[in-house]
Amino acid sequence: MMKISAKEWVLFILIALLCFGIWYKFEYPQFSFIDLSVDKKEALLKTESYLSSLGVNPKEYLKAVVFNTDDWADRYLQKTLGLKSEEEFIKKHGLELFSWRVRFFKELRKEEYILKISPASGKILSFNHLIEDIESREILEKEAARQRAGEFLEKTYGVNLKEYEFHEEQARRYERRIDYSFSWEKKGVYIPWKKEEGGAKLLIGATVSGNEIRGFYRNVLDIPEKFQRYIENQFSLGEYIYSFYFLIFILLVTCAVFIVLKRKHTLVLGLCKKWYVYLAIFFFITNLLYIFNNIQNILIGYPTGAYLSTFFGVYLVKLSINIIFLTVVFIMPGLAGESLYSESAGGNKYSSFLHYIKSTFYSRSVTRSIIFGYLLFFIILGFQAAIFYFGQRYFGVWKEWMKLTQFSSAYIPFLSAFIIGSNASLSEEVVFRLFGISLGKRYLKNTALAVILISLIWGFGHSGYAIFPVWFRGIEVSLIGFLFGFIFIRYGLIPLIVAHYLFDVFLGVAAYVFGRSSAYLFLSSVSLLTIPLAFAAASYFMNKEEKENEIKIALNPTQEYNLNILINFISTKKSQGLSVDKIKRELIYYNWDPALVDLAIKEVFKI
Repeated sequence: MMKISAKEWVLFILIALLCFGIWYKFEYPQFSFIDLSVDKKEALLKTESYLSSLGVNPKEYLKAVVFNTDDWADRYLQKTLGLKSEEEFIKKHGLELFSWRVRFFKELRKEEYILKISPASGKILSFNHLIEDIESREILEKEAARQRAGEFLEKTYGVNLKEYEFHEEQARRYERRIDYSFSWEKKGVYIPWKKEEGGAKLLIGATVSGNEIRGFYRNVLDIPEKFQRYIENQFSLGEYIYSFYFLIFILLVTCAVFIVLKRKHTLVLGLCKKWYVYLAIFFFITNLLYIFNNIQNILIGYPTGAYLSTFFGVYLVKLSINIIFLTVVFIMPGLAGESLYSESAGGNKYSSFLHYIKSTFYSRSVTRSIIFGYLLFFIILGFQAAIFYFGQRYFGVWKEWMKLTQFSSAYIPFLSAFIIGSNASLSEEVVFRLFGISLGKRYLKNTALAVILISLIWGFGHSGYAIFPVWFRGIEVSLIGFLFGFIFIRYGLIPLIVAHYLFDVFLGVAAYVFGRSSAYLFLSSVSLLTIPLAFAAASYFMNKEEKENEIKIALNPTQEYNLNILINFISTKKSQGLSVDKIKRELIYYNWDPALVDLAIKEVFKI
């Protein structure tokens, strides 16, 4: 890493402390609010026990367990009440935003059981028993069915239906039965959306089919249709913005492919090729692991009308194609970025991997870069928190909880967090910083403009995330991109990769660290955040000399011949009084290999 003065270290440490304080004030309560006391295994045991009490043998069924978030309730409460009042409402009325969703099903059979379990208390939040349309049940009169549903809810949840008003009834007649669904709304709970556009109500309900209660639920927020349409419109706008980003992204990748094909015989590409192939293999393997680690998310959506093997086969083929595409997308911009950056006059050699490939990754310079990456991570946390605070206060911005618990459904949650963090940090920093900024500098002839343009592209590529209004996510990430661009130019690539990795991992596991969770989730999450630090320690103690290896030994006969031509040409130009920079610019303009040009210049000018 380019040397940082003592004053710069002190400045960045102070900024990092300030930013952590900002994050702690505005963002910490969102993480500490989450209660994951009941883990996946315990949730499964509770649902199996409940089914056994109904005379059902759970061992006869296939199972899927995923972590579920009530996104619609969260969106509505955040938008209408605000985050603080939302938490107060949830505590007062016992509303659960999170649940374990457990599904028991059979291949090619419609019958299945779906239960939701509270991750805080382990209580059953809802139950649904799906059966064939031709299944027969004793036919009850509507009033008898309603009375049975009410008595069941009072007994199961310990509620007094006198505190509720009757909300809705539905009757569906089948060939051999009638299913009745009844719901009640809690008195005094009404959260309006907008004037004359409806409001939300807190419901409890049950479905009666003969003498069987085939479904029941408690504390479900009934969201007004106008709000749902508003959110759907937001998502459509996000997809619209993302489609423009995707076209630009494909254009960037196409440019990268063209540059690599044009320069495939250059020395820089030859030196970097193996490194990027290794990284691409890492991507491919880890993404496959991610798929198998999250099979529960696949099983939960399995349509029982199809063969399970066919469903899995089609799913895996599609995902494998996506992985291969992402792998190619990483290699080409990486190689193109290395080639372009090697041409930039006066560039920071630590802003690409080439320097480390030619020297070592195990030096104390790398240690300093990683530690600087941790400081940058804390700065980003506070910077993002400040941006969201400003957005919430002046633009009505709100966000969902989804990101906080997205890895809970995995067999090994910390493995999924590591894969997402490492893949995103490496690929995005290589594609948008190393390649994107280098490409922009080459054709725009202005570093600041290149940083701004690439940051905007990168930022609005995140418009599909659940942040409302959707355009605000693009602004937020673009602002972070401006900071990343400055760090890339001034301090190099490694601090960015470290900070990006820590940021993505932290958002995925912070709920396990600051909320209520098991010791396993807490310790594994903390260990993920220390992986770069472990590498920094190894680099510090190995302390290899950061001297670039002589690359002449890597030259093939053609390159050696061209090197001799360049030496003679540069010697002539030197005798004419031309400067090094002018000679280099002229040769690169005529598409000479920049690495060979540098070798020849070193030979002639003895530098």
